[in-house]
Amino acid sequence: MDHNSPFSIWLIEEAKGKLHAHTGDGDPDKIAETLEQHSDLVLHYAEMLLRDNGVDKAIYRSLHTMRIDGECLDVPTVELIHKYFIQAIYLHDLGKVNPAFQRKKMKNTFVANKGGGISDTTHSLLSSVLYLHIYLQELQQMEEETEIRPSDQLPGERMYPFLRHTLYAFAYVISRHHTYLGSMDEGELELKVFEQETRNKVRSIQLRSEIIYYYQNKTSFLQDTSLFDDIYLARNLRYNDMHSPYPFYILTKLLYSMMVASDFRATFHYKEQRFVEMNYFSEKLPLMPVLNAYQSGAIYQTILRYKNGETGLDLVPINMVRTELFLETEKRLHERPEETMYYLEGPTGSGKTNMSINLALQLLDKNKNLNKIVYVFPFNALIEQTKQTLDKLFNKEELEGYRVEVINSITPMVTEQEIRAQGSFNKGSSLEESEPAHDYSAVLLQRQLLQYPVTLTSHVNLFNYLFGTGRESNLAFAHLCNSVIILDEIQSYRNRLWKEIIHFLRSFADTMNIKFIIMSATLPRLDLLMEKTNEENEVETYPLVLNRDKYFSNPVFRERVHLHFEWLKSKEKTDISILGSRLMTIIDKRRLHGYGNRILVEFISKKSAREFYNKMKKEITDIPIFELTGDDSPYYRKVRIDQLGKDVNTGQFYLQEVIVVATQVIEAGVDIDMDIGMKDISLLDSEEQFLGRINRSCNRSHCHAYFFDMDKASGVYRNDWRTEHDLHHEDYQRMLVNKDFSQFYGLSMQRINESRQLKGKDHWYLFERKVQLVDYKQVQNHMELIPDRSVTLFLNYPLETDEGTMEGKDVWDAYVQLMQSKKAMDHAEWRIRLSVVRQQMSYYTFTYQLDHGQTAPAIYSEMKGSLYYVENGTEFMEYEPDTRAWKFNRSKYNETERGPLL
Repeated sequence: MDHNSPFSIWLIEEAKGKLHAHTGDGDPDKIAETLEQHSDLVLHYAEMLLRDNGVDKAIYRSLHTMRIDGECLDVPTVELIHKYFIQAIYLHDLGKVNPAFQRKKMKNTFVANKGGGISDTTHSLLSSVLYLHIYLQELQQMEEETEIRPSDQLPGERMYPFLRHTLYAFAYVISRHHTYLGSMDEGELELKVFEQETRNKVRSIQLRSEIIYYYQNKTSFLQDTSLFDDIYLARNLRYNDMHSPYPFYILTKLLYSMMVASDFRATFHYKEQRFVEMNYFSEKLPLMPVLNAYQSGAIYQTILRYKNGETGLDLVPINMVRTELFLETEKRLHERPEETMYYLEGPTGSGKTNMSINLALQLLDKNKNLNKIVYVFPFNALIEQTKQTLDKLFNKEELEGYRVEVINSITPMVTEQEIRAQGSFNKGSSLEESEPAHDYSAVLLQRQLLQYPVTLTSHVNLFNYLFGTGRESNLAFAHLCNSVIILDEIQSYRNRLWKEIIHFLRSFADTMNIKFIIMSATLPRLDLLMEKTNEENEVETYPLVLNRDKYFSNPVFRERVHLHFEWLKSKEKTDISILGSRLMTIIDKRRLHGYGNRILVEFISKKSAREFYNKMKKEITDIPIFELTGDDSPYYRKVRIDQLGKDVNTGQFYLQEVIVVATQVIEAGVDIDMDIGMKDISLLDSEEQFLGRINRSCNRSHCHAYFFDMDKASGVYRNDWRTEHDLHHEDYQRMLVNKDFSQFYGLSMQRINESRQLKGKDHWYLFERKVQLVDYKQVQNHMELIPDRSVTLFLNYPLETDEGTMEGKDVWDAYVQLMQSKKAMDHAEWRIRLSVVRQQMSYYTFTYQLDHGQTAPAIYSEMKGSLYYVENGTEFMEYEPDTRAWKFNRSKYNETERGPLL
């Protein structure tokens, strides 16, 4: 079989079928996998991705949009680069011909003493050098024979250097397939790091030719010493903006992702002795049962009856508006299903989640080459809420086998066996009878490759997939092709990145066949930041809501909260005492009229929130007072949110009177419904997100919001153009009242564009230069969503749950033990056990911001990686009997850390 493999043409006759790619790792029953078998299997899985997930079309789209000095690539050049791409994947392990690798790593007795003096067992760099040798040699021959004549559009003096540059970039990717992507042109010296590495490898081969003894073309390799000089000469052209930036960046990222993903699948196949299938919407998992299940639901059926003009529906006003908005977005989508980027703008409470589910399913139905949905959120609370909504759809018998998976840092991986076991348990079977052995490796692989019809994840995870440099973060990249990606609350992205984000999203959408639905109640028109629009000079992103004022100005949304700006008339900052007095006055007046007193007070600093909370706890004893900040554990936050909810049977609030003191964590993603809001002013879109927590159900009158000025917003929202003006300006007050944020965002867009034209590190050319040079590390750093100087504290304290008390120390010890057993345990099982422990750890971990110049917190007992364990954690916690939970006292930790002299 090996002799018939196309791969064997690169091996000398005696080595065919004799060199190994993997061994049984001590399993005497498992036959070693030959280099040909592994390479053919890698190619098989690569071809599966190319064919079934649309990567092949993405490669061609990137090449067809590529420009060299403004000119298109001709067809022969496109086909040649496509071949280079596929062969880079196929030959990525060719360096395993290294006798030292075979003898020491594979324990292959066939090599005997060949290359006995060679100590270097690595293969990745050798693979890239041999790949370069094969195709530089072929290219040189083409050039000499003029087999491919340069076209009029792309002269030979540009085409051939670009082809060498492409080979060089693909070789760099091969050299990194076991590590991470850095920078292809890293280094300050005349010869760059990768150039030096390849040159050193070539010289070492010339000195010790046994390294490539089993390589078929070793004679020509040793004779042609000048072949590699061509790629170094092509560097001068690389630095001259030879090609357009985004298509080439995406092309090389696709190559890396395809290479590592196909390698992972092939390795799994060998170890588990079974094929790895794709788990998306397909013939195996058809879309129609899901679409039918959704459209047979009560909400969709009511909307359909309304659309068909049925009478007697008796819709309340808010549901009437929601229905009309739903129908408009669906109609607009049907008019332009070929678009790649859509805006979904709707007021808070207008049903955007339900609309987005419908739109995503409609896109999958209209575009048969789409095969998955990826929901992306800024907060875990939003992920969990949407998961609950989707579970109501997918937890039906006819949809068994369809998975809706949450991928974030605190959700443990769940196996199919666990799902089936729980299903059997729910149906009355014993759990013991229905619990098979866990297939840890399959679960991990599914998660790493986003192998689900519907995935819910975070903004941070998505950016890791798009811009990450590590192997694991890139596994998912190629699998994003043919997706519908729903981006929720995009305004929460760093304002300084909006221009970069829209350029990249547009490029990913156009190249990878991704349909982006960007949705929010406060939606910035990021297409205004595009360097150019299309030929008709129209906007780049298609709005699904044409007449937004029809909905935003509707009384059920616009007038559900009465806004008050009178506290902003004073030039003096509001202090804690004045705010407390105002709060108590509001409570007394509302009690006189019999109105509810569910009150939300939001601050933009934790310090002010804590001071106000402590003051109100002393002065108000007849109303429950809660505090919700980023310092709360998920358990504490869930308990509090549940207490703020309604009885599902009566529809009545559990607490008619309650005061919630909070920070920005409640602005989006927290499903609470309050009567009164009081907010420290910050960004205009944050004010609107805050209003979404007041009279959320739109069914009560006498709901009000009051704005005050206490802390400086620019100190919290650093380097954000949205802080330039605030609610002190009457124009901004009118924007908030009228729900019209176009002028507010328009000014931000203007400032962003202006800043990117100024000389200095923020100049737009310098960013596109990083992309053009495929400087993966610099692009990753630039696109980082949350750049901060924070560490994670693990505080040991007792956590009481419905299942009993869980000690932090026990969870920490389990984590430490798991970390120590990493090498001894199967990696897949270790990763899944770690995901379970991490969920427990999230109850005890808190983000802590370091001071300038500080490299670690002062108070901790033990450190593991980036985690700092605090043994006496209870000392910095406050117990609350009504929740049986502890709150982190950040100020006490700060005071203890910094000492009395500070």
